[in-house]
Amino acid sequence: MSTIWDIWVGAYAQQDEVGLTRLQLDSETGVLTEQAAFTGIENPSFITGNRSGQHLYAVSEVEEADGQPGGRMFTFELRDHGTALHAVRALPTLGEAPCFIMMDTDEKWLAVSNYNGSSVVLYPVSPDGIPAKASTRFRHSGSGPHPERQEKPHPHAAVFSPDGSYLFVPDLGMDKILSYAYHLERQEWAGHSAVSLAPGAGPRHLIFHQAGTTAFVVNELHSTITRFTYEEPGTLHKQETVSTLPASFDGESTAAEIVLSPDGRFVYASNRGDDSLAIFNLDEVTGELVSAGYVSSRGRNPRHFTLTPDGQWLLAANQDSNTVVLFRVDMDSGLPIFTGTVLPISKPVCILIRNKF
Repeated sequence: MSTIWDIWVGAYAQQDEVGLTRLQLDSETGVLTEQAAFTGIENPSFITGNRSGQHLYAVSEVEEADGQPGGRMFTFELRDHGTALHAVRALPTLGEAPCFIMMDTDEKWLAVSNYNGSSVVLYPVSPDGIPAKASTRFRHSGSGPHPERQEKPHPHAAVFSPDGSYLFVPDLGMDKILSYAYHLERQEWAGHSAVSLAPGAGPRHLIFHQAGTTAFVVNELHSTITRFTYEEPGTLHKQETVSTLPASFDGESTAAEIVLSPDGRFVYASNRGDDSLAIFNLDEVTGELVSAGYVSSRGRNPRHFTLTPDGQWLLAANQDSNTVVLFRVDMDSGLPIFTGTVLPISKPVCILIRNKF
């Protein structure tokens, strides 16, 4: 019996344009179909959901809302098996251009990064899945050598550690990953540590390996991936850095997303300019990243992509060609194979696989 994956796509859009699109993928046949499209939220550029599938959370990546500086974080209730969305709460992000949102594994916190607001905020989440107003905001200070992209801090993600006790924030403008710790006895978050990347690297997104002892960050401006060991709680130790670009590429390109295969054997990254997906093996002995090849994203500016939880399918959001492209993954080599399926979706920038039916 085939699995039906429920997929949500966030896009850059005006409030009266389609910003959220719901898709379904049949795992056996590879048939990808559009199920519903929704307006009413401006620039839902990053989305996440809770495990029950009852709620969808989205940032509205804007500079101001309702005449006030800063973006918004929306909570939607999914109704009628995902065919209807009901907005149950809209909260300020306390900073401009929120670009990332993540929920911890215990579903007690939502974290949002404000790219132009130089800050990260945390929202406590009640057992019914509804967040309260932000209880914590951390403001960053600093800059990097790139005159246009690193004139000030630009937090680009906010990633909880596997146990949920720490929050890691790659800051593209500062060339640092800052970490924050939750102190249970005081029931509050506080600054913990920081690790520096190469000057001008521009760390963007971060992922943890399932084993919990390794992390990877994709560096947007240098088009590289840096591996870290994570053996001391809350602290990353820098290891090797590898390029995400083919040696033959000569041009302008920036790295965007990083994804780990569900079996923990492969790391993927997207390149905007080369318009490719880079695939890496993890050395079984050293854990080091070893290049395994590159494939075209079959579109322009692959800002985001994701794998189905079984690792068999990869979906890429090509922002500038207005397409979501489906690949079948060769489970032995890890290489994505183009299926021929291309769905037209305007300015797609985030893909979430919410659950399965």
